[in-house]
Order: sequence, then structure tokens, then C-alpha cells
Amino acid sequence: MQVERLVSFNQIDFSTLKYRFFFLLLLSLALRQLPLSAQTSPFLQDPDRLIEYVNTNANFWLSVYDDARGGFYTNVSREGQVISAWGRDKDVLTQSRDAYAMVRAFQMTGDETYLEFSRDALDFMYDKGWDATYGGWINDLSETGAQQNTTSSKTAFIHHYALLGPLASWEATGSPTDWEWFQKGYQFNETKLWDTDATQFGYYDRTNRAASSPTGKSFNATVDAATTHAIQLYLLTHEQQYKDKLVQIADNILTHLVGSMDSQAIGFAEKYDTGWGILANEQLTIMGHVLKTAWVLTRINQVIPDPRYVEAARKLTDQVLDKAYDHEYGGPYKDYNRVTGQMQLWGIADTTKAWWQMEQAITGGLEMYRTTRDVRYLNMADESLDFFMNYFQDSAYGEVYADRTRRGDGIPQWGDHKGDSYKAAYHSIELGYYTYLYGHLFVNYTPATLYYFYDESDVDRTAILTPVADNFVGYTVASVTLDGQPYLDFTPTARTLSIPAGTTGVFAVVFNPTTGVNTESVVAHNFTLDSIYPNPTQGQVSVRYNLHAPGHVRISVIDMLGRVVAVPVDGFSESGSQNSSISLPNMTPGVYSLSIEHENSRIVKQFIVTR
Repeated sequence: MQVERLVSFNQIDFSTLKYRFFFLLLLSLALRQLPLSAQTSPFLQDPDRLIEYVNTNANFWLSVYDDARGGFYTNVSREGQVISAWGRDKDVLTQSRDAYAMVRAFQMTGDETYLEFSRDALDFMYDKGWDATYGGWINDLSETGAQQNTTSSKTAFIHHYALLGPLASWEATGSPTDWEWFQKGYQFNETKLWDTDATQFGYYDRTNRAASSPTGKSFNATVDAATTHAIQLYLLTHEQQYKDKLVQIADNILTHLVGSMDSQAIGFAEKYDTGWGILANEQLTIMGHVLKTAWVLTRINQVIPDPRYVEAARKLTDQVLDKAYDHEYGGPYKDYNRVTGQMQLWGIADTTKAWWQMEQAITGGLEMYRTTRDVRYLNMADESLDFFMNYFQDSAYGEVYADRTRRGDGIPQWGDHKGDSYKAAYHSIELGYYTYLYGHLFVNYTPATLYYFYDESDVDRTAILTPVADNFVGYTVASVTLDGQPYLDFTPTARTLSIPAGTTGVFAVVFNPTTGVNTESVVAHNFTLDSIYPNPTQGQVSVRYNLHAPGHVRISVIDMLGRVVAVPVDGFSESGSQNSSISLPNMTPGVYSLSIEHENSRIVKQFIVTR
């Protein structure tokens, strides 16, 4: 149907402005509104199917929760039994990742049982995992929660992921306990694992137990900070300190990770010394890391637009598609030697794919498509998702296998277990959560529903609802119910939910994709945007706005790829009504965003350029 409509446009006479505008408007709507119908995966055709997928997989993990002593077991068989021969451990990493998964399962299904398991896992982690002597987390916990291997190094990898579950729980429930523990862990990371040196800033890879000898830099220390908490933390608070941290992380990614790519046969350097010197003996580069880095950059670009982020994300993703992607069966291959470019088979006769790396191809591909509208990235996500659901998902017992061959077969040498020190419920549930949201809001342009639970409080509260990175232009809150009854105390565009003191219950929030060309984002309290006229325009617009106080004003024009293509105003302005006449010669016809920033506030509104 989409093709037939687009073909019919060829019959229109574009000799007049009227028809040109008509064409651009309909083309924009066709690209941004029409439901997806040509993809392979039924989970992209109908994202609601992912609700049952998440429910099935979350249920799998409930069987390995210890009701008597608390906590999820770490080592889990295919059938959902504890692998006692590997140890009856309950790592901090497991608790945080499984708690995250339980929270997202509740948000997708509305089943409060998952919140109970999340709460119990986090309480076990808080009670047993914190190092009361030096701060930070002791990852290795016994069945009873006794701390083990206490002299081991404290890694940024573990300490970033320890924040994953607490932040997700705070996002969905507003629990002050989770926020307090999140801040406790976050402050350890910022004071003990962050290198403040202006020439080599960034997260250290690890430190000793006493946190007195931090050393090294790495992919995990850098990118996993963004994926576990840094992006979402800014989205949920809009505090400048967290925005500044995101910019620093992005700078590390561009300067060091992406900056090393041109000297490698494939991928980027993942291990560095403290001064960001590449460790020559560390030559492994992982395609899931390359794709995850692209996903992070495009998500940061959604809230802090910068064309460098999109350009780098393209470079990263395109390299995987060109050098390390299975174009016959779908999905990225796993590991390579960055110097020689050779695939690392680890003694296996066939090429292999990993569950978490497949996730990066799916979620990263969908975000890349959302950002660039390049159908190659949608196809990557679609093919990978289809392969994943057909061969990684265990239809007999639930949850996903860790590894498959390129054709989807099992790998006997590696086993078919479901949980270990690195694999938990996190990746499979996160895949379902984000694919559900991306699929509804940015592929099919249909509503998506998430659930939130807020306990009673003595004070009024305001929750910011931003499940996907977005600068208030991609989706709005369409409706809310509280325990099944209509609830009206919310702000659609700002996506805030007001919760009076004493109010408790389950809120069902429906998010609507923003369609059409009059999208407006309002995050300003100290100025207003009155009009952009004419809209559509042939290249000359008048922007009327009102400043409540004098100060610096920056007006930017941003294209659909997130690139800043013009900055017509960038300077001091007096208070009061302002009228800026902006000339945009030689602009390619299409949809653009006009961003006005003033004193840490921003308004974004879209307009059309025609010819």
C-alpha cells in the first residue's frame, strides 16, 4: 500500500508551490506515520507480541529466586535450575540485572508480581553487597549473601551495572530507597573511579578494594556508564551535572574509541592505559561493543544534538555491516582481532553469534533508523530480530540461549545454560522493552503503553516519563489511568505526571508518537516561542519569541539527521518581545527543527522548507 501511494505521487504536476507543498507533506506523513508492513519479523509488524515474549522470559527467572534466603541465583541451567556444580552464587551483577528485568517486565505487562521480585533482589543486594569498609560493591556473594573474594579489584564494569537495577526501579516506582542507594553507588563511581585530569579524564577501568589505586581506561568503563545509567539519569532529572557527564562520555567515545578505528583492521581498541594509550597486547574487538557504541551515540544525540555523534554512529554501524554481519541469515558475528581483522572462533568450527550482541544489532539498528531514516539499519534490526526469535529464544523452557552458530544451531562445547557470571535476565528483557517502544513509536507510529507504580508519600511528587531518549519532540503522553480509572494530572508534551501526597496505585501511561509537522517541544520557563512564519517556507522565516529576562539566545536549525545546519542567532538579547528574520538560502526541501535556547531552557518546533 505504501508503494502504491508513493507511485501515485508521480502523476502530480509539481509546477506550483501548492502541489510541491502537498507532495512534501504527504511524503513526510508516508515516511513517518504509515504502519510498517514489509518487514520480516512479526515482532516488528506487531510490537505487542513482545509483551508475551517478555512475560515468558521473566517468568523463567522466577524459578531461580531463593525465597528462603533472598536473591537470584547466578548459575542457571537451560531448564531453569540452579547449576550447583558451578557454585550457588548470587552475584551483585546478577541481582542488579535481574531486578532491572523484573522492573521492565512489570512496565510492559502491569503484573505487580515482577515488582515484588525486583524489590526483594535489590534489598538483598543492598543488604549483602555493599562494602561497609571502603565503599563500593563486593560482587561475589554466596548463597547466604556472604561476601567472597573481598580482595579482588573493583571494576567500573561491575560498578556501572550495579546502578542499572536501582535506577530502573526508581524510574518505575519513585522509591526513595532505590534513589538513595543509586546515589550511594553513583557517588562512589564519581569520586573513586572518575579520572578528573583534564588531559585524560574518563572512568578508570578498575581500582583496588580500598579504591586508592585506580588504573586503566576501557570500552566497558566508558560506554557501559551510558547504557546502565548516564543517559537515563539525565532524561529522568534534566539536571545540568548529568548532561555535562554525558557530553564527557561522548567526548571519550569520539576521541578514543572511534578515534582509534582508522588504525585498526576492524573495530576499535577496547583496552587503554590510564593516559588513554592503547594497550598493544589487547587486540580483541567485539562487534556487539561496536554496535552498542553506535546505539549510545545516537541516543545521546537525541537529547544533545551533535552531528559528530550521528556521523560516528554511522561509521561504527556501517563497518559492522560491511565486515562482520551475516547478510545471508541475519545478525552480527562476535569477536575479531582488531589488528589482523581475523574472526576469533575460539576453537569452534563454525562462526558464532551471541545473544547480547544480537540485541545491539536490533536496538541499535532501530535507533539508527529512527535517527537517519536509512532503511539499511531497519533491515539490520529486522533480520537480526527474526533470527533471534527463531533460534535464540527457547520455545520449550523460555529465556534465550547465550550462543548460536550462524545458521542457528547450538554449540555443544559451550553448553545451553541460561545464567552465569555475565548472563542474566537483563539483555533478553531489555531487547523486548526497547524493541516494543521503538517498534510502536518510531517504526509503526502507533501508541505504546507502560505501567508505573507509586507508593504513598507525604509530599507531592512530579515524575518525568521518558522511557526512550528524546528531547520532547518524538512522542507525548496521550492518556493515563490510575488503577483503571482516568487520571488527568499530567502534561502531555513535557511528559510529566503529577502525584499528590497520599496517592498510590498502578498508572497505565499511553505514549503517542508525534506525527505531522507541527511538533513542538517545550522545556522552557523563562521564554515563549510565539510563531514561526510562514510555515511552510521557501527559505525566509520570521521567528517571534518573548524573553522574560535578558540573556544569551541561540537559534539553531537542525535537519532530520540531527545535524545543526545553521545557527542564525547566537548572542546576547534584551528581555521582551523579539522578532528574528532568518534567511535559509539553498536549503534542501524537507522537514527541519528550529531550536531556541535561552538560559538553560529550550523550545523546539518543526517547520517545512519547500521550493
